Amino acid sequence: MKLPQQVANPGLAALLRGAGFPSLERFANAVNVRGWQMHGVKLSYDHISVKRWLAGSVCQNPDVVAAVLTDAWGVAVPATVIWPELRDGDEPTPAHLQPWVAARTLENLGALIGSDMLTRRDALASAITVAAGASLVEPIARWLRVPAGGVDATADAGVRVGAADVERIERSTSYFAATEADVGGGLSREAAVGQLKYAVDLMRYGSYTATVGNRLLAAVAELAGMVGWMCHDSGMSGPAQRYLVYGLQAARESSDSRSQILAVGILTNMGRHMRWLGRSDSAVRLLDLALDQFPHDRSRFATARAILNSQRAWALAHHGRASAPEVENTLNLSADLHADADDEDRLVAAKYLMHLPPSTDAAGAELTATASCAYLVLAQYDRSLARRAEEHILDTLVHPGESRGRNNVLSKVRLARARFMSGEPEQACEDGQRALALAANTASAMVKQRLRDLHTDAGLYPKLPQVEELRRGIQLAVS
Repeated sequence: MKLPQQVANPGLAALLRGAGFPSLERFANAVNVRGWQMHGVKLSYDHISVKRWLAGSVCQNPDVVAAVLTDAWGVAVPATVIWPELRDGDEPTPAHLQPWVAARTLENLGALIGSDMLTRRDALASAITVAAGASLVEPIARWLRVPAGGVDATADAGVRVGAADVERIERSTSYFAATEADVGGGLSREAAVGQLKYAVDLMRYGSYTATVGNRLLAAVAELAGMVGWMCHDSGMSGPAQRYLVYGLQAARESSDSRSQILAVGILTNMGRHMRWLGRSDSAVRLLDLALDQFPHDRSRFATARAILNSQRAWALAHHGRASAPEVENTLNLSADLHADADDEDRLVAAKYLMHLPPSTDAAGAELTATASCAYLVLAQYDRSLARRAEEHILDTLVHPGESRGRNNVLSKVRLARARFMSGEPEQACEDGQRALALAANTASAMVKQRLRDLHTDAGLYPKLPQVEELRRGIQLAVS
């Protein structure tokens, strides 16, 4: 389908490009037929009508156009996605249902940032709901198959943006990532949102070459994904998902060389987020989508594939005892992939999938930690597997790549839980007290939730004085 070069409605243009109609005339005919089917109204739209819509006009039958595009895409396409002005003050259309067009993504991301900066954390978290299942995954899967548009050079209007400006944003993202890994996302989330506003404003109102513009869009994607993960670690599930989806859209629309691995990293975090919310099926599907983004010849990204497979194993473990063989096979595949990787490959995975400073040791520690998580989940169905979890946790704790503060606390909590499951309550209480002492230095909803899990596991031994003391300490820490 040939579209006009200049359009005022890039969302509609993106929907038309992926809808499968050979021409604007054929699309207009489909709208006419659907209008009769839906309302018994004889419409007479043609290719000129569609060009007017692309130029910014609103159709008099937006629900009919939306129905045609919904059928073509196989996912719900609300009329307010095609013409946002029809919202009339209603809440925005969910991010995953919006067309993946850089201009639209940046506009909506800017609106989300504005709401975030003006709203209390708890109010924002309660105002944005989380999508899951096919309603989330299927639209994302379809958009991932649409060719990316990239960013063109802009005219000399506004601030001129150069490579040095983008580098500063990238460095700030690395700083926020290091802080998040040390103490959790709660401490500096608002500061990261402020930095993201600056980056989005540069993208929307600055001028740049195509090369700089695409690199800046990738930087926006990386920082939006980081803010989404910090929201997740602050207990803000709805905002976390929205930031992650906008980050994914921005990464997918950039032609920068980093955009592919950035998209994979954000999809991975979306999978982790779904697993955390108890939606393991959605987690597995998102991780599969992340794996699909890599070249099929498997010549690169061995460590990234290893991390994705280990996360997939963790999600599969939540399916119960019957999943144990598949979990073990997936973990073995993960270990084999990591063994085949070179140092450069491991450094890339550490930066873009783990938000850690470049280190060849970090990926090995991550894989060991994730394996311990998978076995700990399975141990809830088969207590004999608690020993396997304990072995991996101890290996993680002595691994130099897993020294970041929050992750270290989580590992110590897992060790205490594994020892309760293994029938070693006295040692578990000692480990739990060490974890409690370290947890005081974090601002992480994930740490608090895992401490609550430890409180539950400790309840297996209610008569031991050490257990009672540990459970009191946990209650104070998570209150």
